[in-house]
Amino acid sequence: MVNPFEKRATEYLRDDEAFLAVVTPEPLATFFQKHAEEGKLYDRLTTIIGTPGSGKTTLARLFQYSTLRTLLRNRGQDIYDDLIDTLTACRAITTGMPSVIGARLPLEGEYREFWEFPYPDELKSGLMTALLQARTVLAWIRDVQLAGASIDDLEIVPRPDADAALTAIGGTGARGVLERAREIELAIYNISAALVPPEIDEIDREVAAAAYRPFDVIETFLLKEHNQSSVLKPLVIFDDAHSLHPAQFQSLQRWLSRRELRVSRWVLTRLDALTPADVLVEENEIAHADEPGLKKSRETTTIWMQSGGDRLNQRRAFRKMAKGMANRYLAQMEIFHRRRLNDLGNLLATYIEPISQSKRERLASHVDSLQWRFKITAERRTGLEQDIANYLKDTAEDCEEIRLSMLGVLFQRYAKRVPQQGLFDDAGQDVEPSRPLIADDKVFEGAKIHLLHKQDRPYFYGIDPLCDAGSENAEQFLQLASRLVAQSETQLIRSKSPTLSASSQHSLLRNRAAEMIREWDFPHHQQVKKLADGIAAACVKKSLEGNASLGGGANAFGIPQEEFYEIPRNQPELARILQFGVAYNAFVLVPNHGTKKRLWVLVELGGVLLLHNRLTLKRGGFLEKRTNDLVRILNEA
Repeated sequence: MVNPFEKRATEYLRDDEAFLAVVTPEPLATFFQKHAEEGKLYDRLTTIIGTPGSGKTTLARLFQYSTLRTLLRNRGQDIYDDLIDTLTACRAITTGMPSVIGARLPLEGEYREFWEFPYPDELKSGLMTALLQARTVLAWIRDVQLAGASIDDLEIVPRPDADAALTAIGGTGARGVLERAREIELAIYNISAALVPPEIDEIDREVAAAAYRPFDVIETFLLKEHNQSSVLKPLVIFDDAHSLHPAQFQSLQRWLSRRELRVSRWVLTRLDALTPADVLVEENEIAHADEPGLKKSRETTTIWMQSGGDRLNQRRAFRKMAKGMANRYLAQMEIFHRRRLNDLGNLLATYIEPISQSKRERLASHVDSLQWRFKITAERRTGLEQDIANYLKDTAEDCEEIRLSMLGVLFQRYAKRVPQQGLFDDAGQDVEPSRPLIADDKVFEGAKIHLLHKQDRPYFYGIDPLCDAGSENAEQFLQLASRLVAQSETQLIRSKSPTLSASSQHSLLRNRAAEMIREWDFPHHQQVKKLADGIAAACVKKSLEGNASLGGGANAFGIPQEEFYEIPRNQPELARILQFGVAYNAFVLVPNHGTKKRLWVLVELGGVLLLHNRLTLKRGGFLEKRTNDLVRILNEA
């Protein structure tokens, strides 16, 4: 079987049971549950924005009626319990039955061609919205039939004041509604498929445009089967909206934002379709020119499927999701399933082989030279060595090279905290530092980064660093994990242990990261890489400071927030480059980062770039910079 880590779930899992077996509920709980509990998920336009591979389409599939029915048919199996509970919390399941009927329509293909027609914008929008409504109706009915229900058991419940419009959509019976939707779809398809668009007066407007408005008519669906009636909330999910022309995308949003629409409507899009200001500046900082009668904050819900807000809890949630997804994918591979190897974390060793004797000797000699240079007494060295031993006794990484590297960091911190000594000062006199020297997490992380760069000691290994390198993006995590799983599979085939050593994991992940960067082909990717390389070079330099002032080091530039928010207006080219860097996981923006009584926006490197440049995956370490520093990097030859 093909390695499932190398494909998206929605690309190769056509069967609902197979699809549900690899889906985890954490993204639903993280991004959707709060909005559902507040009543803001189904009663207005909801725009769901995320990077490629963030799981938008996967989540959309969960709200299809046939998927919900398949899930509920398998209730009682432990693997599905959490997913059922979360979908219940998201109001997609009520009293053990589906309560929504979702239809997903990809907006790729011919929809953008409508904007190339030689017609007025109003007519082009009318043709497009009529076609979208017709295909949505067809998808709703088809999905109910796919779940095993008869079309004769389904009828629509119209809004009370829609008698005339009800006739135009085919009545209340599903069979009549289906026939009318097919008629509309065929009429509009004939227009869009024509080699030469017909003249305006040749278009049958009654069939092809304004008279057909099922979204204005349909309140709910009523499904009667097995002597039981279910009331289903209609939900349309327009996916890949970034494929539309920008003006067309705005027209779609205006139409879907209307309060009188009864159906629930979601728009799924990438950050490409937004303006740079929408991506770089917080929504409450943007002066929106709301349309007459439409207040965006009241009429729409926006869900950002990436870092923001409580990042610590988001990282924890993503680790849980990624581990669950990896273990479910692993179970799809016969070679692992047969041997009951169902936990990816158990295949990733965390023990590190000691560095070579010659490297340890050079490291020890370097630490001795630091002691001599900074006139550190033997008594103080002994005390620091004891502090390091006390810190490391509860860790799994107590080894000679870690102790020596931590000691070197503390020596250099000592030198920064004592007055400068003259050449003829008494070398045997111990000078007390201005602040105590403590062997803590920061010294430990700094020591590991130093060993990574100077001794080539493995740093990226274990399941948690693998999850963190995914930058909270499911596809990126799977691409990285696929290389580890493939190597483990190879070792099994060769009758070797499937467990990967720390050094093997480190090497495989860094090689895969380099490949992924070389494969970039999104707009402005060359400028994005240039900016990323400049940020990374400065972060590496800071991370290798002898005293490890930032612990594990830096992985971001911090720009004063008020200055950063001016970038779309003052530096439009830089804004566009940052937008695409964020849109394709090269950068993560962290607004409202408070340090030194000031708010900063962090331009943080994504996980793949951190692997490639050997920088820490821990968050928070940044270099204080200005907008001009970003511009200078891009302008350098």
